[in-house]
This record gives sequence, C-alpha cells and structure tokens, in this order.
Amino acid sequence: MPTTRSGTDSEFGMFEPEAESMPAEGMAELQARRLRGLVDRLLAAGGVQAGRLRAAGVTGGGDVSLADLPGLPVTTKQDLWDGYPFGLLAVPREDVVAVHGSSGTGGRPTLVSYSRADIALWSRMCARALAAAGAGPGSIVHNAYGYGLFTGGLGIHQGAIELGATVVPASGGMTARQVTLIADLRPDILTCTPSYAIRIGEALAEAGLTQGHGLSLRAGVLGAEPWTQEMRVKIADLLGIRALDIYGLSEVIGPGVAAECYQAADGLHVNEDHFLVEVLDPVTGEPVPDGTPGELTFSTLTKEAMPLLRYRTGDIAALRRGDCACGRTLVKMTKVAGRRDDMLVIRGVNVYPSEVERVLLAETGVAPDYLLVVDERDGQRELIACCERTGAAATAGAEADLRAALERGLREALGLRVRVQVVEPGTVPRTEVGKAVRVRRWTGGEPPIPGLAV
Repeated sequence: MPTTRSGTDSEFGMFEPEAESMPAEGMAELQARRLRGLVDRLLAAGGVQAGRLRAAGVTGGGDVSLADLPGLPVTTKQDLWDGYPFGLLAVPREDVVAVHGSSGTGGRPTLVSYSRADIALWSRMCARALAAAGAGPGSIVHNAYGYGLFTGGLGIHQGAIELGATVVPASGGMTARQVTLIADLRPDILTCTPSYAIRIGEALAEAGLTQGHGLSLRAGVLGAEPWTQEMRVKIADLLGIRALDIYGLSEVIGPGVAAECYQAADGLHVNEDHFLVEVLDPVTGEPVPDGTPGELTFSTLTKEAMPLLRYRTGDIAALRRGDCACGRTLVKMTKVAGRRDDMLVIRGVNVYPSEVERVLLAETGVAPDYLLVVDERDGQRELIACCERTGAAATAGAEADLRAALERGLREALGLRVRVQVVEPGTVPRTEVGKAVRVRRWTGGEPPIPGLAV
C-alpha cells in the first residue's frame, strides 16, 4: 500500500516505496525485462519505429539488452509531426481515451494519445511527485497549472486524487481569485509554474498574507519551465515554502517523469522503472558520462498507446546516481538548464537563458522577473538583460552600482559582454497562464519593453 508522510517536516513516505527504493540490481533487471517488452510491442505495431528496429537487425525483444540501448534507433519530435495525429499508435484507435499535447513550433501541433492504463500510470507518477513534496491524504493541493490540452493541470489533478489528497482545480490566471482560495481553503501544497508562483506570492503579499499571518503553504511543486537555484531562493523567500522542481513532457507522459524530494531538493528523482533515461551528446548523439550535461532521452518502458524508444527531448541536464536522504534510490537528474533549441548564440558564444538568470537573481537588489532582449537592429547580435530593481536599489547611485555588478558578473560567468538595463518594478510582463516568456528579439521599431534605452 502507498505510504504517506509521517506528520513531521523531516520524514516523508513514498507513494510506491517498493519501486522508489529498489536496489540498483533489481532496477536493472526490471528495466531490461520491460525494454524487451517495449521492443516487442513496437515491432508488433509496425510503423516507423518498427522499421528502424528491423533495419538495425532487431527481430524481437530477446535481441536486446540494456547494454544494446545506445545502438538502438532514436525518435524525435519530427516523428510525432510526421505521424500526426495517430500515426504512432501501438493500440487500436478505440483504446485511446485521451489526447494531450502542445501547439509545437511553427504552428505544428504535437499530440500524444493515452490509453486507460496510460492515464492510470500518469496519475501514479504525479502522486509520487506530490508524496515526495510531503503531500498525503490530509493535504490540500492548490493546483494553478492550466487545465486543457497541456498536461500540467490534469496530470497534477489526477495525481492528487490518486494520492487521496484534496485538490483545488484553480487553473492559471485570475490571480485575485487564487489569493481568495488560498486564504480560505488554507492549502499546504502549491502547484504551478515557478514564474506564476512569483506572481501569486506578490499578490499574497499585497493582500497581507505571509507565513505565520494567514498563509499555510508548506511546499511548491513547480515545473513546466527551466528555473535555477537562485529562483528557488527567491520563491522560498517570497512564499516561505520549500520550492521543488517537477519535470515531464507530454511525449513521455506529462508531469511526473521526475520530481525533487522535500528532504534534499538537490535533483529530480527519475521514475526510471517506467522511463528509462539516457543523456546524449546533443551533436553526436553518443551517450555521455554521468555528471556531464547533455540531451535527456527517454524510452517509455510501460506506455501502451504511444510508446517511444529513445525519444530525444531537446532538454539539457545531467544524471547522478546514488542513495538520497529521503530513501529513494532512483537516479537523479539535475534541473534542466534549457532546451537545445533555446540556446542563444551571441557573438559566437552559446548562452542558455538559465545561465543569465543564475547571475541576475543572485543579486538581492533584483526582483525575480526579467526579460532577455536579443538586439538584432544593426545586423549584429547583442544581449540585453532587463531586470526590475527592488527597494534596495531605489536610488540612482545604488541602481548604477547594481547594473555594474550585474554586467561584471555576467561577463565572468559567460565570457560575454551583456548590457544590463534596470527597469521600474512592474515593467517586465508577467505570465499568468502558460510558460513565462524570457527571451524576445528586437529587429526594429519600438523596444519590446518600456524603459529600454535605445
């Protein structure tokens, strides 16, 4: 039976302890068996993945072992686009009970089908994540992820119900209503994007709700966009909570692929009994050693409707193995540094937005909201970091010192000159629904943000 938190801040249970604390040898045996089953299902389904397996000389699951994994074919988002909407199904169409996905890039949607068993699996994975954050049957989960085609809202909703907690389906936006619900229902768990957690925290503070004064939140399960340790500190200071990361993507299952635990909060436990994870060199596609950042790649060992072998996610992170203070033995992944296609190339230097965020938010005089402007007006690419000052940098002299310190810190961290523009509080656009927009390009005309000097 699933176990839940013991009632203290330092001891929390696991939703599925047999799997979450499985010894490494047992996990490897389970993964090998499930990998063989995945290969058999793909070959039986036919289609592009089956064709690639046969071309690689694989005639059945018995042909493969974990050691053979690096030599098996990969799948990419292009395969989902090419197979839109049901081309990658491994079950009869009538067995599909739900479809989720995203708008994709260039207007091309990415759709993922779920069987009844897939929904049950997804619910259990989200229940694991909530339990790792200290939630249990007595918890109230304020769910401010968006509900709809995107997987965040419904995934957490189903997970909370599976755990036996009370879920408040607030969805995103209408922040004044969020404040009222948090004040009246007194939830202990907040689930939303990290950028919206900041917005909710600002609104709660404006309403006079803080820890010890009407605010009962203990932990936040925050995902759907990359965020740094520095952002974690800002959120913790603002809301007085333990801010924890959760990772997932619709192609693999949705949120719940991996999540941080309350005790350590130093990496996300990957549910590797269901999602076999590798990290590949983004250019060569070759595996990289543990501890080396690369492209997260997953094989969905137990999914039914749309199983994927070695799906390259585009997300950059590293893996770390070993036991955790929480008792979980699952491999950990670092926080996602960014996406392969989000990388900015500025005067020959590769920059991820999260690297800039890390420097900006380390300064106490900077608010958590920022915008990176890629200035392309004169044919060159310059990077401008627009950040809001706090009361600590209210004077002209303090603002100049802050700007100089940030520009110096960015040059040291990136090896690149980045112009810093300190703007008035409230200038950077807030995102209440969906993911925060951190980068905008400026090719001409009015600046993309008020107060940006030309």
